[in-house]
Amino acid sequence: MVQAGLSVFRDNDEIERGGNLKWELDKAIKGSQIAIIVFSKHYAFSTWCLDELVMILDCKDTSRHTAFPVFYDVEPSEVRKQRGSLADAFSRYEEQLINAGSDTETGKELMKKSRFIQIIVRVVEEKLNRTVLSVTHYLVGKDFRVQNIHLWLQDESADANILVIYGVGGVGESTIAQIAYNLNFHRFESSSFVANVKQHAEQFNGILELQNHVLSNILKGEKGRLYNVHEGSIKINQAICSKRVLVVLDDIDKLDQFDALLGTQVFYPGSKIILTTRKKGLLGAHAAHEVHRVKSLSCDESSKLFSLHAFGQDHPIDGYVEQSERLVRRCEGLPLALQVFGKSVDVWEDALSKLEEVPRTDIQKVLEISYDTLQDDYEKNLFLHIACFFIGEEKDDTVKILEKCGLHPTVGIDSLIDRCLLTVENGNKLMMHQLLQEMGKEIVRKESPKEPGRRSRLWRHKDSF
Repeated sequence: MVQAGLSVFRDNDEIERGGNLKWELDKAIKGSQIAIIVFSKHYAFSTWCLDELVMILDCKDTSRHTAFPVFYDVEPSEVRKQRGSLADAFSRYEEQLINAGSDTETGKELMKKSRFIQIIVRVVEEKLNRTVLSVTHYLVGKDFRVQNIHLWLQDESADANILVIYGVGGVGESTIAQIAYNLNFHRFESSSFVANVKQHAEQFNGILELQNHVLSNILKGEKGRLYNVHEGSIKINQAICSKRVLVVLDDIDKLDQFDALLGTQVFYPGSKIILTTRKKGLLGAHAAHEVHRVKSLSCDESSKLFSLHAFGQDHPIDGYVEQSERLVRRCEGLPLALQVFGKSVDVWEDALSKLEEVPRTDIQKVLEISYDTLQDDYEKNLFLHIACFFIGEEKDDTVKILEKCGLHPTVGIDSLIDRCLLTVENGNKLMMHQLLQEMGKEIVRKESPKEPGRRSRLWRHKDSF
């Protein structure tokens, strides 16, 4: 189970000696989605096993808890009619597996038991329907765009095991990669999705942190810490060359990022690597690869996505049809722009008048209009503070810092979230689309293009000296 990446509670591992065993078990069972009850010959001789069984059945009756009975070396009728010897503790069974000898018969028995465990793991994974990455709520036009990538991931005979997904910024490359990853990660021995590579790489020790992330994912959480990028490349190389892996590097823009995070161009047969980028020729002749271009949404898809964000339905409401059509046309089929403007109904007239002056395909200027239509200078300054300094930081910590600066950020952050200019992800971290962050930093840079010291904010070390 652990090797499959599942979170597993086992009382002999999780409960400290001297702890309140019954309380800990009750807490663990209530916090689980699935309970596996392994009935073996001596099950009934353990009062704790019987107590756990009662707790599990109580949860099953009072919640959406699922229980799987597994009959190991015992007939279901023996358990049902309480005949014969019923159970042996599962921990003892595992110890027997680990300590078993190496003779042929024992080896065959180990293989039989191993296959038995693998079947249980697959059933649990299917029942949990694990989706490790959250994706945007409205996925208009994504099924068709993911289909070819999904087929490529399942094709082990493909000549190239690297796929470059590219498109203009804001067209949805990352979302498509996330969906494809969620559909396929369970097919591989290990998997890792590395989000916002470009953004993290610009931070202090950013590449090293990403290497630790990749290595931890590939090794299924095994302990170990990297201390320099060169060491990281070597260890990642060793890890991914020995198993079928799925690795997605999202928003990558430099070859050295590719080399550092994969450490090799030789992969185990059946492994798949996906890169999302704005640069079609990023890899060039550096490694054999295929390319997939993400196209903008069609007019109908754009109207549907825009309406879902603006009105909560797939078409405009009466009185807003003409405005909606004009805004949709100017967003050029880019999901990010459609999402941002769909959440700004109250400022559409102002936005439309400015959009008419913006050259087509200039997404940065289109998004800047969403900044211009923020309610007041307070919200604008809050947006710029967060874009320049607080992306990836804990929301609560950010609020405390900004409050110490004399600001009152809680309401403002909620407003930015409501306008789709900011999100809270990965627990409680502030996140922003890369294009929106770049737009915010460009606004600050234009305050004084040649003299950083005259700008209102400085976020790069070299600009501070």
